[in-house]
Amino acid sequence: MSRPNVVRRTVIWWFQPPTSPYVTVNFAVDATNARAYLARLAERGVRITLNQLVAAAIARTLVEHPYANGRIIGERLVLAKRVGIAMPVNLLDAAGLRREVSMATVADVDQLTLGELATRATRTLDAERAGEPKNPLIRTMFALGEWAPQLFFRSTLRAVDAAVNTSYLGDVLYHQIGVTTALSNVGAATRAADGLWFRGADIHLPQRLMQVGTFWATGALQDEVVPVDGAPAIRPILPCVLLFDHRLVDGVRGTKLVQTFAALLRDPEAAFGAEGSARIGG
Repeated sequence: MSRPNVVRRTVIWWFQPPTSPYVTVNFAVDATNARAYLARLAERGVRITLNQLVAAAIARTLVEHPYANGRIIGERLVLAKRVGIAMPVNLLDAAGLRREVSMATVADVDQLTLGELATRATRTLDAERAGEPKNPLIRTMFALGEWAPQLFFRSTLRAVDAAVNTSYLGDVLYHQIGVTTALSNVGAATRAADGLWFRGADIHLPQRLMQVGTFWATGALQDEVVPVDGAPAIRPILPCVLLFDHRLVDGVRGTKLVQTFAALLRDPEAAFGAEGSARIGG
């Protein structure tokens, strides 16, 4: 891309490691319409999870705000042409696996429909839980970590980290892994406990290996009393966290990310179609 302006170049310098460039935003979205939309799709035989709908909303948000869909390589600001999402996978209950967690990746999410995203994400998660990562780079790193001595493994990680911050190799590895953002769903896979409400988080992402421009997280749906047309009402509320790289996104643009994401979840049918067959990228 073209050379960043002087303000952006100053910010890139200002947030050089070990300083963290990430800003954390805690917010919540009324998921009444999202839950009803998923129920209508299920009646038509289209099974979409809330997490998959959230992933689609993230991808659409980054399509509409492309300045957030990138990373810093060295001192270059590099924007990606496609949206790829990484999602942590719990492996604590997976039989025969020594790893506690893995990472599933879905590349080119913006080129898919909601239904296609759900199919690909499900297959990818199943492969991770079976100990067969689909991403070749992740598969290689996990295999290396299983047998390599710790000193050699750490040296390899440092070498890869150095490579991703070089001009040519950084671009190659960035496109190889196909990830531009990440989604975690702490507690979302379990039912919210009675008397417990999620209120947010403060997350500090390391600037190593595969840095992302945005990192998103959600909790489990929780019923809360909120104002609706000036009167109290009980609604299913989705707690959300957004981290954005301040070198890519300022406060005004960060607010726009939150507003677009929330609007998509409040009216998902308009964005993804009555059958979930509209392309996520529009």
